[in-house]
Amino acid sequence: MRLPLLFIIIVFISCGQSSPGKQETSDSLKKSTDTTGPQKKQPADSSGNKPTSLAKQVNSILNDQPGNKWHVLNDREGRWMSGQFDYFIAPKRKENPDYPYIAKGDFNGDGKLDIAALVTDSTKRNYQLAIILNADEVTRKIVSWKEDIDEDAAIALLPKSDVEGFEGERPKKIKMKADGILVEYFETASFVIYWNGSAFKRIQTGD
Repeated sequence: MRLPLLFIIIVFISCGQSSPGKQETSDSLKKSTDTTGPQKKQPADSSGNKPTSLAKQVNSILNDQPGNKWHVLNDREGRWMSGQFDYFIAPKRKENPDYPYIAKGDFNGDGKLDIAALVTDSTKRNYQLAIILNADEVTRKIVSWKEDIDEDAAIALLPKSDVEGFEGERPKKIKMKADGILVEYFETASFVIYWNGSAFKRIQTGD
């Protein structure tokens, strides 16, 4: 009688010790298949890209201005729709890491480097184009362009050339005296800011 009873006790103890192992396997499987945890982070470009060296330079120049609260936009502040970013911006960013917020050129025809940058203030509600003339010199000057500049604008260099467009409803053709700044709203509208010899003007190039 004692022998069968002892066998039953041993079997019972053995089963009890193996249970935690089964539970551990079950928990491990649950962890490996659980999709409710933190998801993969979005690329930096689509959530808030880090400032490039040129963006840092522009921000430093802007911060030197008394009472300035402006800084170069980043991707989060641009509020791009994913389709716009992936189709229009990402391909150009591979060649130009500052696209679509900064453009370099000689925008007033004096043979010196100028920088144009899309900027916003601390409220993230006001936007403008800062054109920094003679950017590499202490004699630099900042010209602000506010007309039709919004959060989803994109800018690029337009090398010195002839440009056809509209001024109001009238067709117009201009011969730029310097490089221009192309301002685009993807699949919506575009215009060029150019130097006419004494001031910056604009010509509409797309509706």
